[in-house]
Amino acid sequence: MQPVPAKRDRDAAFFGFTRSICPSCKKVLDAHIVLRGGQVFLQKKCPSHGPFEVLISSDADYYLRSLTYTKPGTYPLAFETAVEHGCPSDCGLCEDHLQHTCSPIFEINDKCDLTCPVCIVRNQQGYSISMDHFRQGVDKLMAKEGELPTLILSGGEPTLHPQFFDFIDYCLRGPHAGHIKRVLISTHGKKLARDPRFAEKFKASGAYASLQFDTLKPGVYPKLRGVELIDQKMKAIEVIRELDIPTVLVPTISKGDNSDELGDLINFGVELPQCSSIVIQPMAHTGDGGDGFHATPTGHRLTMPEVHELIERGTGWLKKEHFHPVPCSHPSCYTATYLFRMNDGRYLPLPEFVDVRQYLDAMVNQTIIRTDDKLERMILDSITSLWSATKIGEDNQVILDSLKGFLSDTFNSRNPLTVAEIERRTETRAKAIFIHAFMDPWDLDVARLKKCCTHYVMPDGRLMPGCSYNNLYRHKDPRFFPRAEPVSPEPVRLDDGHRRLPVIS
Repeated sequence: MQPVPAKRDRDAAFFGFTRSICPSCKKVLDAHIVLRGGQVFLQKKCPSHGPFEVLISSDADYYLRSLTYTKPGTYPLAFETAVEHGCPSDCGLCEDHLQHTCSPIFEINDKCDLTCPVCIVRNQQGYSISMDHFRQGVDKLMAKEGELPTLILSGGEPTLHPQFFDFIDYCLRGPHAGHIKRVLISTHGKKLARDPRFAEKFKASGAYASLQFDTLKPGVYPKLRGVELIDQKMKAIEVIRELDIPTVLVPTISKGDNSDELGDLINFGVELPQCSSIVIQPMAHTGDGGDGFHATPTGHRLTMPEVHELIERGTGWLKKEHFHPVPCSHPSCYTATYLFRMNDGRYLPLPEFVDVRQYLDAMVNQTIIRTDDKLERMILDSITSLWSATKIGEDNQVILDSLKGFLSDTFNSRNPLTVAEIERRTETRAKAIFIHAFMDPWDLDVARLKKCCTHYVMPDGRLMPGCSYNNLYRHKDPRFFPRAEPVSPEPVRLDDGHRRLPVIS
């Protein structure tokens, strides 16, 4: 890997100090964040491999403004590792971590029948978790969280595991029933498309399909996934429609390959009744994708502002100002907008008619919109604001009638609904669009790692921030690489594994 010379322009302004890693040897390095020419860059220098620079935001004004959305995190109920070597060398979570787990990812195998050039993992085709280890991992996760809105089962291709449905049952109908709200299955969709009995059993399980869905055009999948999949993907969508399987669409976006389709992909998801959310993932240059898809990410990286602009250009109706950092993770990791279905069937972005401060508060420290009194208050205040407007146009009247109807049906004191019923009713009226930017060795930033809320679940109880695991730990995980040398330095485990800190709300 060739180093990228760090530019020393006179116009560059130092903004901040952080830590990162060398893209070649993964050594932990000091790093600087600098502003230059209206953009933001991360600069670092490895003693062995020289200087590196990477673009982290194509819009400096957006980057600076996004930092004002940072909110205090909520600690997990327990940590696993002590602070001994400093971030990112103490993952587990360590006591310096600033956010609990919102989106835990449990990898139940590393077996897959695709070899995707953009894959961020390194499937070795040799590991399948046992039921005992799965139970142990879930139990320890729940001891740290108490309740989870979402648990993601991943791989490899998780549907290939022979005990796949047993794992879903344990999460949704076992000892944590009611405390794990949703189980998402990260899948390429082959079995849904090809096996009717499997698809029917999937529907009956109560799980959500988190479907890898990169393009609507032939000729793109061979480059991103190694083989043409367009017919199989559309067949999976057909099955999802027929069986009414709740679904999250997950496009991985590679600049110049399918980035021109962002608008079409969003419109497709919005029009699919079974789609509850769309999670856009700009390609991260790590795992197999980091090895071979591009020699370096220079010229291929999509920053958050670029994704917002591509969405606006592609849809025409969804504007970049509709997207806000999710006040849970670091503002450079997640942005989102929520769409609300009007009585006439149209979806309109919530930021168009709700107070942004209330809107952000309804998302704080979680990845799905909350369904408690804060949602009720946000909608009630929006109704009041629309009602008091000096002139109510046709659109405003539709919005007003839609919100009043939803509020009356969902938060009716005469016939109160359960929390689960409110969540289901909210999900039928709202869709979320997330942009989740994973980091790679080029742009890894410990400030982002410390606020990470997307964690891999280890069967031994540790929780690993997604980007530190993929960049520093995965290739030495003995489950997948039994002959690999141990991680150095080894994180120091807490004696009881249950160090507790007060919850910050």
